Amino acid sequence: MIRTKTQIFIQRLSLEMHNLREYAGLLERWNEDDTQDEVLQEAKLDVIDRIGSTLNEMRELQSHEWAAMYKALQDSREKNAADSSSMPKDGACKEAE
Repeated sequence: MIRTKTQIFIQRLSLEMHNLREYAGLLERWNEDDTQDEVLQEAKLDVIDRIGSTLNEMRELQSHEWAAMYKALQDSREKNAADSSSMPKDGACKEAE
């Protein structure tokens, strides 16, 4: 389950990174062109806002993903600890004999 969620997270991250690279390229082209009109300036601000919101969304997703993975690892450790504590120790078996 964790691997599936991680794979989905990686795929989404790859797509978002591709979009951010495209946005950055667009901003670079606009930045080099001095003949922009006001419409392009507004579009530039929109692209910058999209980049910012994408980064914020990815931070939230990353935080949520790592929190879920940490909880799953904690649950697994607790289960393993409970399983190992319920198993008789070698000394306990010898004492019983």
